[in-house]
Amino acid sequence: MTKRTVANNFLYYIFCGFSGAVTSLIVWLFLKLMGLGIGLVWDTIPSNFDFKFYPIIVCTAGGLILGIWQKLTNAVPDELDEVMKKVKKDKFYPYNKVLLLCISALLPLVFGGSLGPEAGLTGVIVGLCYWAGSHMKDAKSKIPELMQIGISATLSAVFYAPLFGLASVNEERLDSEEKPTDIRSTKLISNIIAVLFAAGTLFLLNSVFGGSMGLPRLGGYNITNFERLWGIPLALLGAVCGFLFIISSKIFGKFFALIQGKLGIIISTTLGGIILGVMGTYLPLAMFSGEESITVVKESFAEFAPWILIISGVLKLVLTNICIKSGWKGGHFFPVIFCGVSIGYGVAMLGGLDTAFCAAVVTAGLLGVTMKKPLAVTMLLLLCFDARVIPWILLAAFLGSIIPTKIFGSNKKKAK
Repeated sequence: MTKRTVANNFLYYIFCGFSGAVTSLIVWLFLKLMGLGIGLVWDTIPSNFDFKFYPIIVCTAGGLILGIWQKLTNAVPDELDEVMKKVKKDKFYPYNKVLLLCISALLPLVFGGSLGPEAGLTGVIVGLCYWAGSHMKDAKSKIPELMQIGISATLSAVFYAPLFGLASVNEERLDSEEKPTDIRSTKLISNIIAVLFAAGTLFLLNSVFGGSMGLPRLGGYNITNFERLWGIPLALLGAVCGFLFIISSKIFGKFFALIQGKLGIIISTTLGGIILGVMGTYLPLAMFSGEESITVVKESFAEFAPWILIISGVLKLVLTNICIKSGWKGGHFFPVIFCGVSIGYGVAMLGGLDTAFCAAVVTAGLLGVTMKKPLAVTMLLLLCFDARVIPWILLAAFLGSIIPTKIFGSNKKKAK
C-alpha cells in the first residue's frame, strides 16, 4: 500500500466521520422541528378550548394540506426499504428535491400520523450523500458506499443506536433471493466511523440543547420457568401480528392505489386523515409514532384494561399502513415497536406473566416478520430491553424472520 493510498483512505475516513456528524445534525434539527410542530398543534392550540373531536378536524385538515403539497411539488418520500433497494440496485438516489422532501416528511408527523421519522429522513440524507460524493473527485468511485453510510448514520441518530445502524445495512434479509453482498473491511470501517460520529454528535447536541435519547427502557424483569414456557408461543403471537401488518399493507396498498388512480392524491390523503382522526379520538394511543406512548404504557399500564392495550396495538398496526398507503409517508419502526409493547403488556396482564418479558418477545417476533433481519432487530430492541432477554429476542426475531419465508416460499413453488 503506497503512501498516497494510505493518505487517500485517511481522508476518506475523515469524510465519513464528517458525514456522520452532519447527518446527526440534520436528524436532530428535523426532530426538533417535529417536536415543536407537534407541541403547537396538539398542546398549545387545544389548551385554549375543550373539543372532543379536535383530532378529526386536525387530521382531516392535515390530510388535505399534505395532498395539496404532494400534488404541487410531487415530492413524496420513499419508504426505507425502497431507499435501500435503490441504493443497492441503481447506485443512485435523486437529490434535486431534498428541501421539499424534508417538508413532505415533516407534515404527516406534525399532524399526528402513526409513523416514524426514519423513512423520510433516510431518503433526504442518502440524496445528500450522493450529491456530496458526485462532487468529490476521489469519492466518486465510492458513492454507493457513501449512500449506505448515510443510511447507517441516519438510523443510528434517529434511534440513538449505533449497532442497529450498522446491522440494518450490513445484514441481509433472510427472504432475499439476491446474492449476499461482500462486506469489505474498508466498508465496515467507514460505516463504524460514520455511526460513531453520528452518535457522538447527537449525544453532544442533546446534552447542550436537550432532546430525546432514544426509546424508553422497559425494566423490572422477573423471569421464571412460567415465562420461559411461554417464550415460543409469545414469539409466534408476535409473528401472527407481523402477518397482520403485511396483509393490511397489501390490502390498503391496493385500496388507496385505486383511490389515487381514480380520485387523486388529495382525496386519498384526506381520507387517510379522516380515518386517523376518528381512531385517534377514541384510541389516542394509536396516534403518533408511538415513542412517547411506550412510556405511557410502561408507567400506567395498570390503569388500562388488558384488551384496550391489545386492541390499541393491533389497530395501530393497521392504522400505520392506512397512513403510509394513503399518502402519509413515513417509517413504521416506531409504531411497530409500540404495537409489540402494547400487545405484550396486554397479554402479560391477562396471563399473569412478566410484562417486560412479554413485550420483548412479542415485539421481536413482530419486527422479525417486518424486517427479516434478526440481528438488526436484536440490536434495535437492546434500546428498550435488558440484556437478560437477548436470547429470547434473538430467537423470536429469527422465528418471525424465517417462518414467513418458508410459507411464502412454498406457495411460490406450488404456483410454479
